[in-house]
Formats: sequence, structure tokens, C-alpha cells
Amino acid sequence: MDLSVFAEGRDAEVFRRLRDEDPLHWNEEPGDGPGFWSVTRYEDVKAVAGDAATFTVTQGTQIPNRRAEGEGARSIHHVDPPEHGPLRKIVSPHMRATKVKQLEPDVIAVIDQLLDENLDKGSIDLVSHITSQLPIVMIGRLLGAPLEDCPNLLRWTNQMASEDPDYSEGPETAVKARGEVFEYFRKLEEERRGCPMDDLVSILTAAELDGVPLSRGYLDAYYLILMVAGNETTRNLLSGGIQALHENPQWWDYMRENPAKIRIVCEEMVRHVSPVLSMRRTATRDIELHGKTIKAGDKVVMWFRSANHDERVFEDPATFRGDRHPNEHVGFGWGDHACLGSHLARMEARAFFTRIIERGLKVNVLDEPARLHSNFFRGIKRLPVEITSGR
Repeated sequence: MDLSVFAEGRDAEVFRRLRDEDPLHWNEEPGDGPGFWSVTRYEDVKAVAGDAATFTVTQGTQIPNRRAEGEGARSIHHVDPPEHGPLRKIVSPHMRATKVKQLEPDVIAVIDQLLDENLDKGSIDLVSHITSQLPIVMIGRLLGAPLEDCPNLLRWTNQMASEDPDYSEGPETAVKARGEVFEYFRKLEEERRGCPMDDLVSILTAAELDGVPLSRGYLDAYYLILMVAGNETTRNLLSGGIQALHENPQWWDYMRENPAKIRIVCEEMVRHVSPVLSMRRTATRDIELHGKTIKAGDKVVMWFRSANHDERVFEDPATFRGDRHPNEHVGFGWGDHACLGSHLARMEARAFFTRIIERGLKVNVLDEPARLHSNFFRGIKRLPVEITSGR
């Protein structure tokens, strides 16, 4: 719960010690929080994520007792099977690999524009100029939000996804941002009811669940979760990937020499960076694990970052190995709640690094990253770089 551990990049050693010495660790919470169990080994994380009957999402997926969408109808993030499946299937056909492939020309166009705007300009902040822009533009396009509204989408996402002091003055910031998001999409929704388009807002406003149109609460929750999840994971993956390549520059050369392997390098970025640090469940019954009893009602936190660096599964996990194969990471979660937008995130990352390589550009990191104060997302707030032409 000490966010400085994550902001200073000291979490790897903390998780290694927990995996070795106390793989089911009881963690106190500050204030009036009841505490929670930390699950840090790969197989244990998969077991919790894959057992919805024993570990429910309905009480929240963040460590504190709150839901991003508020106390109204639950998003797909906060419902268990069998309710989860039909709700997810409203959007999942539009996020499949074949569907996402159709967006690749648009993604490449946005990437090229961002690179052109920042090429040979000297020092820039990679996050604000590029890696936060690409995913928010694309998720905005998917939802149907006009390009000029994307800065607001990004601001709201930052305010709702983190308590980092750069973005938030406390819980009230997230509450205010959530209200603004709901108001914005309700207006957009009314436009689409009168004039449907090929976007997710149009799809959701026309969707039915058990023969009944989606309720106001379901719609609000869906807009919010798509916006936040569609931005945070990819932004953190791209920023963290650039930092990983800075620390391991031989993989830049590897991608230049083996462009067909860029996909595999990006997969290692997902494992190594682990953009989503953790997700929480709540036990529905007493269960034994590692000689201890998790009681019904206890909070159980899966640390994906730790699972992706578990020495029991990954050889030399602390080392970034761009040719790692197999690479069965849990960087996009596991089980019923595996990331809905994983195909889009993978495609954006692959296209981003491919265009840098194809254009013969260099991305030089100029200083240490400023990391997010968060135990939910593993992100970089600022990363000074220069992008130059020529090899």
C-alpha cells in the first residue's frame, strides 16, 4: 500500500520476496480498510482468476472498496458468469482480431502523424506527445467520439484511473470526472439514436440483453470501462516498452534485423512491463491455500506483475528477452475477465514499433522515467526522449 514502492520501481524485489517467503500474504490496509490477501505466484494468480465461483468480482476489482462506475449498474468488469458472458458478447465481436485488423491502416496513419509531429524536435515527453495520444485517439474512434474531444477523454481517464497527485486531488476528483464522462456519452448517445454510425456507442444504444434494451446504468458503465481500459493498458505498454528497449538496446537491433519478430518482442513487453499491476477478487467461501485459510468475504488481490516475473515459470524473468518463447504471461489477465481489448493493444504496439523500424527512426531516452504512484496500473507519467531520423 506504499505507492512509493511502485513509483520508485522497487516493486520487483518486494514481489520476489513475497513469492519466495509468503506467497499468500496478509496485507493490512491504512484507514478503515479490512486488509487483503496478496497472491503473487503465477499458478495461484491463474487459479484465482479462473475460479469465478470462489472469487467474485462483484465487490470490486480495485483494492479499496469502490467501483470505477460508481454504485449504479455494474460494468462487465464487475459481474460474474453467467451474467458476464451475454454482457461481454455485446462488444466482443467488434474487438476480435479479425475486426481489429481492419483498424490497422488508421492506427498506422495516427502513428505516422504523431512521429512526424515530434521528429527531430529535440527533447519531448514521450507520454504526453505520443504514447497517451495513440490509444485515446483509437478508443475515441471506436466509441465514436470526435477527435477534438479526445483531450477530455484523456483527462477523465487520468483522473479516474489513478490517485497520483499529478492527476488527482483525492477521491472527489474521480467522482467529478465520472459524472462528466456519463454526461458526455449520454449526449453522444442521443446523437447516435437519431443517426447510428459504425461505432460502439451506436452498437450499445441498439443492444439488448434478454430482449430488453440496455439500462441507463449498463450503458454508463460500458462507456466508462471501455474508455479507461482502452487507454491505460496500451499507453503504459508503449511507454514501458520504450524504457525496456532503452535498458536493453540490443533488441532494437534485433527488431531491425528481424522485423517479422517484432510481434514476439512486443509480447515480451507485455510480460516485462505488466501494465496492469493487480486485480482484486472477493472470496465467496472459505478456502485453504499455502496452509492458510482465506475466509468468505476476504479480499484477494492478484498481482499480475509478480506472476509475470515468477521464477517457477519464466527463466531469468527479470531480464527482458525479446525472443522469449513460449511466453504464456498473464499481462492481459486470465479467465473470463481477460482483457477485452487485448487484440487492439497488441496491434497498436506492433504497429508502433514496426513504423519506427520501417522509417529508420531512433528513440533516445534522455532521463529517468517519472513513474505513476499507483498499485493498480504500472505506468510512466513522463519520459523525456528525442526521436531522430537516420540509423
